[in-house]
Parts: sequence; structure tokens; C-alpha cells
Amino acid sequence: MRKNMLPPILAIVGGAVGFGLRKWQLSAGFEPDTGLAIPGAPSALCLAALSAVLALSVIVLCWGKKDSLPWDQAFASGRQNSLFITAILLSAALLLVSAGAEVLSLTGHFPHPQPLAVYADSPVARAASMLLPPLRAGLCLAGLPCIFLWGREVYRCGERGKENLCLLVLCLLLCVWLISDYQLRAADPVIQDYVYEVFAIVSSLLGLYYISGYSFQTGKPRRTLFFCLMGAYFSLVTLADSHTFADLFRYGFSVLFLTAHAALILSDPPGGKRLENPNTEANDHG
Repeated sequence: MRKNMLPPILAIVGGAVGFGLRKWQLSAGFEPDTGLAIPGAPSALCLAALSAVLALSVIVLCWGKKDSLPWDQAFASGRQNSLFITAILLSAALLLVSAGAEVLSLTGHFPHPQPLAVYADSPVARAASMLLPPLRAGLCLAGLPCIFLWGREVYRCGERGKENLCLLVLCLLLCVWLISDYQLRAADPVIQDYVYEVFAIVSSLLGLYYISGYSFQTGKPRRTLFFCLMGAYFSLVTLADSHTFADLFRYGFSVLFLTAHAALILSDPPGGKRLENPNTEANDHG
């Protein structure tokens, strides 16, 4: 195992352990009668400690990366990388299934979550309940060609990766998802019920934001790696919670997409050498 692959492996293994701890917390960390979190519950403390240790470990392990990298260096290892493109295609498939689950929930085939009663009487909440589900489904579908186009440019190490707007659609999807989650959870007084899903969505959103930043300026590898890996970690942890099918598949998308890009940044060519576009090389030889 290459040393530079330790952070992604740590995030995935840590996420699996965190999943188990979250299951423990859900079964033993809340009062059965009231649903309130038990103060000082060992399960909650263990999960919080694991999250803090993993975040600190990711920072330490990724600190040696350059403070900034251009597009062609950051993702140079994606050129003709079959493992990367497979992960990207699988993440696109998960997003497609998520869109399908959203559509089925709109047609009544899947249960559709509603805001708590104390918040549901708000006109804004009622309007959001009507608009957000179809908007999430539409953005999931719109994200599919964006993933394909982005993945193709990374796979080819093409110049169209620069000033590429594709990932901004995925950022918008995560923003709408975050608003949807807030709309459902705003009136819930028990923060421990939903804190890890919020961490997962926010970290994933910031991971996508920093990945897309490479298209428009020199990227920030340390920040990108931190939020990508923590987004993958928290997405695995919150899979233990009760979610809609659409949310579950979106968390799976986050794990695959973010981890794949973190692995590329961690395995950039030694010395930051630029990998030339094969079309450019052919023209030079001609």
C-alpha cells in the first residue's frame, strides 16, 4: 500500500467504524420514552472522539501537500486511470437511482418526509415541501451529464477541464439538499438526531466546491482533501440513520465521488510535473 493512499483508507475505515458507533448511539444513546439524547452517553462520546481524531489525522497526513496546485497537476493521475473512471461512473449510477427514488416518492410509491407539525404550518414550509422534491430530482438528473463530462476531461487530462461549469450543478444540488434537510429538521430540538447528516452534506458540499475551484484558479489541495475525506467519512457514518432511499444513494454518491478525487490529488506526479495532453503531443510530433 502506498503511503499517500493512507488518508482515503483511513476515512473509509473510520467511516465504517463510525457507522457502527452511530448504530450503538441510536440504540442506547437516547431515552426510549422522550427520544431525548442521554447526556454523557458512552456511544455519543466515542463517536464524537472518533470524528475529532479522524479530522485531526486527515489534517496531519495531508499537511505536506502543496498549498496550491493548477488543474493539470492536481488531477494528472486521472489520465487513463480505469479505477478512477469506474468510481465516477458508479457515482453517476447512484445519483441516477437517487433521482428515480425522488420521482417515486413524488408519485406516492415511497414515503415522503414532511416537516414537523410545529413548522409545517408556515407558508414557506408548505411551499418548500412542494418545490424542493422535484427540484432535487431535476438536479440529480442534470448532474448525470455533468459527471460524465467532468470525468471524461479528467480521464483525458483535457484542456476543457479549465473553466468547466459542470461541478457547479452538483454544488447546487447539495445546496438544495441542505435546504431540504434544514426544512425537515428545523423544529427538532434534539440536535443529536441529525447532526451527522448535516456534517455529511456540508462537508460534501465544500468538497465539491473546492474540487470545482481547480477549473477557475489554482486549487487548494489541503482544503480539498480535508473536506472530501470528511465528507466521505460523515456520509458513511450517517448511513446508520433513518433516511429516504434518495438520500441514501446520494450519500453513496458523495463517498465514491469525493474519495476518487482525493485519491487523485494525493497521487499527483512527483515534483508536480505536468502531464501533456496526448492530442498536444501528437501535434508536436507532427
